[in-house]
Amino acid sequence: MEILITGGAFLGAILGRFFKVLILVPASAFVIALLLMNTGFAGHPILNTIIKIALLIASLEFGYITGLISTDISSAAQSFRDFWTRRRRTDASRPAHLR
Repeated sequence: MEILITGGAFLGAILGRFFKVLILVPASAFVIALLLMNTGFAGHPILNTIIKIALLIASLEFGYITGLISTDISSAAQSFRDFWTRRRRTDASRPAHLR
């Protein structure tokens, strides 16, 4: 069960990093189909399957949000890095009318 939740969060983070929010609909449908197939083969009770589906979709959405945040953090870090590494003009390189 823990592997499913961790895998769902990891998949959600990848989807959040590269896709828009509408990708969660087919991803959730795919997850539900996989869990229902597993239930059909293993014969688990229906309540256990519903709990697994809810937890996996929640971890998928949590991972998606994490992926969105990581995209914002990396772009903010890049702009911060660009701000501190740009060259400052010295007085000699400034135009004469600005001195």
